[in-house]
Amino acid sequence: MNKKQSLRKTDHPLSSSPSRPAGEFERAVEALHVSEEKYRAIIENIEDGYYEVDLKGNFTFFNNAMTRITGFSHNELLGMNNRDIMDKFNTKQVFKVFNQVYQTGLATKAFDWQLIRKDGSRCTLEVSISLKKSITAEPVGFMGIARDVTQRKLMEQALRDSEEKYRLIIENIEDGYYEVDLAGNFTFFNDALARITGYARKDLMGMNNRDIMDAFNAKRVFSLFNGVYDTGLATKAFDWELFHKDGSKRYVEVSVSLKRDLKGHPIGFMGIARDITERKETEELLRKSEEKLRGKTRNLEEVNTALTVLLKKREEDKKELEQTVLTNLNDMVKPYLERVRARAKDPKQKNNLAVLEENLNAITSPFSYRLSSRYLNLTSSEIEIANLVKQGKSTKDIADLLSVSTKTIEVHRLNIRKKLGLSNKRASLRTHLLSVR
Repeated sequence: MNKKQSLRKTDHPLSSSPSRPAGEFERAVEALHVSEEKYRAIIENIEDGYYEVDLKGNFTFFNNAMTRITGFSHNELLGMNNRDIMDKFNTKQVFKVFNQVYQTGLATKAFDWQLIRKDGSRCTLEVSISLKKSITAEPVGFMGIARDVTQRKLMEQALRDSEEKYRLIIENIEDGYYEVDLAGNFTFFNDALARITGYARKDLMGMNNRDIMDAFNAKRVFSLFNGVYDTGLATKAFDWELFHKDGSKRYVEVSVSLKRDLKGHPIGFMGIARDITERKETEELLRKSEEKLRGKTRNLEEVNTALTVLLKKREEDKKELEQTVLTNLNDMVKPYLERVRARAKDPKQKNNLAVLEENLNAITSPFSYRLSSRYLNLTSSEIEIANLVKQGKSTKDIADLLSVSTKTIEVHRLNIRKKLGLSNKRASLRTHLLSVR
C-alpha cells in the first residue's frame, strides 16, 4: 500500500486532507497527546480512586489510587470483575445501582460500597457512577470516582456507639437530664425529667421552663442562667421549685452548664435535675419538730424559772415562819414558863417544867425535823424517848416523866438502837443522837 492510498484510507477526524495541511494535523495530534497526558496526570495524582468498567463490570481502566485501595497490582486488577472483590450482599446492591444508571442514563453520587481487599480486610468506598458511552453514544460501560471512607465510617460508627452508650446512660439514670435553648425552651430531655414534671414527652418538648414555675422562681432561674451565660462557668446544686402537671409543687436540685455549637458559640443550656421533694418535706417536718421542741423547751424553762421563784419564796416563807415562831415563843411562852418555874415547889413539877422547856427548844431547833425526816421508821413514842435520851435523861428519869415502867423504856431504847443500826454495837445511843445534824 503506497503512502497516498494509506492516507486516503485514514478515517480519523484529524487526518490530513486537501483542506487540512499536514502541519496542522501534526499539531492537532500533539495537542491531543498533551491534553491526554494532562488529564492522565490529574487522574493518577488524585487521592481518590478512578475506575472504568465494561458493561459486565470488568475493570478496563483505573488509576494507581484504585490499586492502593484494593491492594491488587495493576496487572491483577485489570480485567477483574467487580464481583470478585465483593460479598453477595454488596454485589446485589452494586448491580441495582449500576443497572439504574444504565436504564436512566443518570449519574449517581455517594453510593456506599464495601469491598474485600486482597489481604481479606474490608473497606468502605463512597462511589460515584456515570454511564460511559462510545462516540456513537452507545453505552459501553461505567466510570466514576471511589473514595476510601473506611476511617470515616469507623469514626461515625464509634460516634454512634458512643452516642447510644450515653443515650442509654441518660435514659436510665434516676435524675432528670435536660437541654434548653437560649430562650429556655426544652429541646431535649430524658424520661426521668418527664416523670418529675408529670408531662408527656410530646407536651414537654418545646415548652418554656417559665411555664412550670411561678414568677418568683422564674426570676431566680433567669438570674442563674444569665450568670452561666455571662461567665461560661457551670453551677451546681441550685434549688428550684416547679409545678407538677397535677398542680402540686416539686423541688429539684439543678446543675446548669452552657451548651455550645461546634464553633464555640452559646446555643443553650444543659444539666441534671434531681427531685428532692421528699428530702425537702422531711427537712420541713424536722424544722417544725425542732421548732415545737424549742417551744416546749422555752415552756420548760419558764416553768423551771417559776419553780425556782416558788422554791425561793417557800424558803423565805419558811425562814419567816421560823422567825415568827421563835419570836412568839420568846415573847409569849417563855416569860410565862419562867414565872411558873419560879413558883414551883414540887421537884417533879420542876422536872416537868425542865422537860417542857427542852421540848420547846427542840421544836424551834432543826433537830426534831432532821431526826423525824431521817428516821421515818421511828414511832412518835420512840422519837419522844430519843429526844429525852439526847437531853441526857436516864432510863429512870424518862420512865418517871412518861409515867411508865423502866422496862418499857428499855424496850423502846432497844427498838431505837435496832432501827438506827446500832444493834450489837457498843456505841452510845445519846452520842449517836447528838451526832445527827
